[in-house]
Amino acid sequence: MKQKLGYASGALADNLIMNGFSALVLPVYNIGLFVNPVLLGWAMAIPRFFDAITDPIMGNLSDNTRTRWGRRRPYIVAGIIATVLLLPLLWMAPSSADWTVFWWLTIFGVLYFLAYTVFIIPYQALGFEMTSDYDERTRLLAWPNYIGLTASFFMPWLPRFIEFDGFGGVVSGAIWVSVAMGVIILVSGLLPAIVGREIARAEDQQKIKLLDAIKLTLKNRAFLIVVSANVVMLTGLATFVNLSLYVNIFYIYGGDRDAGTALAGIAGSTYAGFSYLSVLLGTTIATRLGKKPACFILLSLTLLGVSSMWWTLRPEWPYLQLASTALVGFGLQGSWMMFFIMIGDVCEEDERENGLRREGIFSAVGGFSRKMSVAVASILGGSMLSLIAFDAEAAANGTLDPSVLDRLKTVFVLGQASVVMLGMLLLYFYPISRARAEETQRILQQRRAAPSEEL
Repeated sequence: MKQKLGYASGALADNLIMNGFSALVLPVYNIGLFVNPVLLGWAMAIPRFFDAITDPIMGNLSDNTRTRWGRRRPYIVAGIIATVLLLPLLWMAPSSADWTVFWWLTIFGVLYFLAYTVFIIPYQALGFEMTSDYDERTRLLAWPNYIGLTASFFMPWLPRFIEFDGFGGVVSGAIWVSVAMGVIILVSGLLPAIVGREIARAEDQQKIKLLDAIKLTLKNRAFLIVVSANVVMLTGLATFVNLSLYVNIFYIYGGDRDAGTALAGIAGSTYAGFSYLSVLLGTTIATRLGKKPACFILLSLTLLGVSSMWWTLRPEWPYLQLASTALVGFGLQGSWMMFFIMIGDVCEEDERENGLRREGIFSAVGGFSRKMSVAVASILGGSMLSLIAFDAEAAANGTLDPSVLDRLKTVFVLGQASVVMLGMLLLYFYPISRARAEETQRILQQRRAAPSEEL
């Protein structure tokens, strides 16, 4: 339990690092300072593109590293410290001019997410290799979801926190909030390096070149299916969820930022609360029926939740949407957890086929796909506001055409439902069942018991 909790604490840092950036860019620079949302979309996306490209490099570097402290832990420490130092700088642009903010956010965003890569890729790889048991891996990797979700209770409140009058403005508010988050990130991010233990036998394996590692990884059919389903859903949901704050402020409350950000915070906390139940439900089903059936059940709940928003997003009953939010939370978080845990089973299959422990490169390619998804979603989110003719200044002044807000709701609801259905379709082809995973474990255990014979 000590190792489980220590490793899981890193998920709290992960949540704050990744989502703290996304949660504050538009509230600070678009809603607060009226910076062009299309430029902000690109400023959010370019660091993610750069970050995604560095993921495979970091993964292979970690797999090939040999130190007295292991392959993962030195990078976890270095990455977490650099991230904490860079976070407040994101909000210190020298002026609110569109292009000044664009270049500032782009440059410091690249450095910030590079530091994040140095932390997150070795951190995820460490989790994959702490156990090789099919069900124990599920139980171990459920804990980061429990701990990481702690941040999700107050993450939706960040736009509200930075509006606090005592800060003197959204920019200074974002800086102070970032400093507070940095303290939590530092403590929680260092714990995995202290208590995490790697699989010792991997230290003596041969090193593999980056291009060869990527080629082997992309030949793995099960991995490609998991990644494709994850990419489709993450890109779509991140694109449309970026619009949720706008829905609450402008569609539900007609431009009242205080009421809209408060409702967004309550909705986010509701989602986080039911996400705990989602993790528990997913863990329970997966240890009895397997990971694929668990994922299908959870995605079905998610689909039902996002579809119901068509009826629950109503200005006359603002809090009715919480029923849909609860249902989405009950399904979605466990689905993300299943996608991640499935990659651990893929690593075992890869060792069976290729004789190598390559958790780093699998984590990296998976991370590459997720970060590219978020990067694309950042562009699409900013562009989506432009395509539906949304203008934050006009909306704040009450001069926005009401039909724009109707389009905002339509895109927000139907877009989410579509990508969840597509993700379920892709998941249908995932080939690793419980029986297949247990067979793989038997083969690997036999090899480890008699390594000379296998060689």
